[in-house]
Amino acid sequence: MKRLIFLLMVQSLCVAVMAQVKTLQVTVTNTWNGDKVDEPVAVKLPDAKKVGFVAKSATVKCKGKDVPCQLDDMDGDLCPDEVFFLADIKGKDTKTFEVKLSDKKAKKEPEPRIYTALQIRDKQDKHPDALRVEAPGKSFLFNDIYMHGITVESELTGYRIYFDHRQNIDLYGKRYRRIELPQTQFYTSEEQLKEGYGVDVLWAGNAIGCGSFKDWKKGRPENWTDVAVRGQRIVTAGPLRTVVEVYDLGVEGDDDLTYSMYQRYSLYAGHRDLQVEVRFQPMMDVKVFDKLFCTGVQKVGATADEATRKGHKSEGFLKKNGLAASWGCDYPDMGKKQLWAPEPVGLAVYVPKDYIKDKKEDDLNYLYVVKPDKDNAIRYWVSFCADKEEKGYHSAKEWFASLEDWMEGVSRPVEVKVK
Repeated sequence: MKRLIFLLMVQSLCVAVMAQVKTLQVTVTNTWNGDKVDEPVAVKLPDAKKVGFVAKSATVKCKGKDVPCQLDDMDGDLCPDEVFFLADIKGKDTKTFEVKLSDKKAKKEPEPRIYTALQIRDKQDKHPDALRVEAPGKSFLFNDIYMHGITVESELTGYRIYFDHRQNIDLYGKRYRRIELPQTQFYTSEEQLKEGYGVDVLWAGNAIGCGSFKDWKKGRPENWTDVAVRGQRIVTAGPLRTVVEVYDLGVEGDDDLTYSMYQRYSLYAGHRDLQVEVRFQPMMDVKVFDKLFCTGVQKVGATADEATRKGHKSEGFLKKNGLAASWGCDYPDMGKKQLWAPEPVGLAVYVPKDYIKDKKEDDLNYLYVVKPDKDNAIRYWVSFCADKEEKGYHSAKEWFASLEDWMEGVSRPVEVKVK
């Protein structure tokens, strides 16, 4: 009898420590003719009440083989909302994945292919990590944020968004496909340059840069000066994707219109392009958010002399289909010409036609004037290449020729169904 009681106790204990598991069958279909490599797949999870527990880890398999993944909390309530992974899918093909959720933490995380940083500049030069930085709109924290803003990097490219009224997207180009920003921090030293590290490759000045999002006033781009609160935060930091948010609360617009704006930037492992989603919240009950904004690309090297251009003619285009691009060469930092040589780069932005209300070209920029949709949102994509890349594009002809397929690919995401 004692032995039976003991066995029952052991059995109860085993049941208590066993992980709770929920299995989902996920089908991913590529409706496009082209093959997809490292295609982002986001599986929205059922509510925790439906699952029966709060998931703390996830595994993904395809035909019995492990697929690296990450579990993400997208709304900041400490409960995961999505499982994210990358898939290679041929054109017009479908793959089935088995996603398992568990209430136990994972023993090992996938190797990181993404870098994300929001760091504070301190006297000890330790640059402590932050998840969110928020300040009154008139406060100038630009020099107090290490790297001057939130920063993301894939194996191919790096970006940062300035923590100030400009909110410009700055670019980091590199020779080799690897993660470098933990070492260079966007300010590559002379020694690191000799070792083959990348560098900041674009000086925007008064131009739009590469896909920076601006207000549109009096027929030209304007910075975000009249805001009550500005902030930046990390939504999710990898290892396969990073999502960061730049937000402005209490923006003073035209005709006494006050609103808040949330810009989300997503970068995926294996990708050079940055996905942008901007959402607006009018402060009053406004049924139609009738407000214009703009984005686009600058004319790289348009103001440079022939010696600086190094044979790279400044050229580009602005199409009705929402694709704008440029190619040129100029100094990436006008204050460090002795250290950083002129950099040839290609820029691109794709804005779906439904958002476009006008297109403008001036001496510095190719611009799209855009308006939010019925959900008070705007979505577009940004991309660039650096001539210094070993495996990249090295002329305007090569860069421009690649962009129609890129535009078609990002506008045709895979279809995801969950059972």
